[in-house]
Amino acid sequence: MINTQDSSILPLSNCPQLQCCRHIVPGPLWCSDAPHPLSKIPGGRGGSRDPCLSALIYKDEKITVNQDVPVHEGKPHIVHFQYKVTEVKTSSWDAVLSNQSLFVEIPDGLLADGSKEGLSALLEFAEEKMKVNYVFICFRKSREDRAPLLKTFSFLGFEIVRPGHPSVPSRPDVMFMVYPLDQNSSSDEE
Repeated sequence: MINTQDSSILPLSNCPQLQCCRHIVPGPLWCSDAPHPLSKIPGGRGGSRDPCLSALIYKDEKITVNQDVPVHEGKPHIVHFQYKVTEVKTSSWDAVLSNQSLFVEIPDGLLADGSKEGLSALLEFAEEKMKVNYVFICFRKSREDRAPLLKTFSFLGFEIVRPGHPSVPSRPDVMFMVYPLDQNSSSDEE
């Protein structure tokens, strides 16, 4: 499933574009669908999480979306997507919402069954309901499956982000891809 020995590859606490309540420590990825131990998340030094309010923002027969809204100003929101693949199988993705962009970290290791369907539902929801301008994905450049990931995400409509792009943190060890959402055409339809 998800390798829980690696830390998040997005240094969100060090990135001015993505000031988040997460920081790099050994433990689960920030997009892991496993519970985070309190000592492994920001503010966890004393045994409790950074204060956040969790709210259900959308639910239908296939997708459930919750959002952690930080109590402190200036922190981006963590959005949790769950897509019901079958009666017993769900695909979960966590993302950071910042500056009209959604950032999704692709976990190390094999992606779970239903991940493609879940990510497609996430993209559709981001475009139609959240009205974001971009969805960024990122993964380590050192991954053995880097070439198939690039091919898969390119097929889904993602484009490689060139180094130095103002919306992403400077991380030479991380590959970023972007899915631009054309909000002009969707607002014309409404």
